[in-house]
Amino acid sequence: MSKTAEIKALMFGCGNMGQALMSGWRKAQNVSFTVVDPVKPEIGPDVKVLGSAEEVEGKFDLIIIAVKPQLIEMISKDAPDAMSSGRLVLSIAAGTSTDTLGRLLGDRPIVRMMPNMPASVSLGLSGLYANPACSEDDKALIEKLATENGKYIWLDEEDKIDRFTSVAGSGPGYVFEILRLFTMAAMEQGFSEEDARMLAIGTVLGTAKMAEESSKTLEDLRNSVTSKNGTTQAGLEQLMKDDQLKDLFSNTVSAAYNRAVELR
Repeated sequence: MSKTAEIKALMFGCGNMGQALMSGWRKAQNVSFTVVDPVKPEIGPDVKVLGSAEEVEGKFDLIIIAVKPQLIEMISKDAPDAMSSGRLVLSIAAGTSTDTLGRLLGDRPIVRMMPNMPASVSLGLSGLYANPACSEDDKALIEKLATENGKYIWLDEEDKIDRFTSVAGSGPGYVFEILRLFTMAAMEQGFSEEDARMLAIGTVLGTAKMAEESSKTLEDLRNSVTSKNGTTQAGLEQLMKDDQLKDLFSNTVSAAYNRAVELR
């Protein structure tokens, strides 16, 4: 395929995550999108949206699977011509292995993507795994899309998709809960809910940006804002008491991973 030729992508399903990804993907040069979703979400005038697979016409270069796993076999039967036209498959269907996708969709290059919701603000993280049939050009196309939503990492084992999920895929949920509790703690200090929310989010946002731009370890950064016998040290002594927070985070991520394995 010519690197300058338009790439036609057909996407099945476009729920919350699909729309978050599409917010960035539709900006990619030389890629056009057709979406099949019975809800017919409003994505933008540059994306063709169809209500059913029966309406699909023409051939496509890339097939994107963004439906629930149990629906994949159905759409492969409802739109066999369109489904078979795309040599490369990109799946964001959780818990569905490349082997399973291959059995349902045929032997072809398949990439699994595990994104997270900050993709909607172009600060997402995506874990990518490619089956052996994928070429470097196939990977380059997927990277082109992933870059529009943030950053990505290639995973050398498919099992790491579930490990990525437990950290970055589910991670926004953990962070939202931390922000909620941080906001409540600020309110207990007398701040209004609006001001407390701003303090919690602004502190986390600014601190994360410092960490991203610094070459120091996270431990060194923590120590750099911790004066001996000062206020930060007093707070950290409670936060780190008996390694309870460390164990809580470890157990949280492990629980998410174990659940992902159960859902395979």
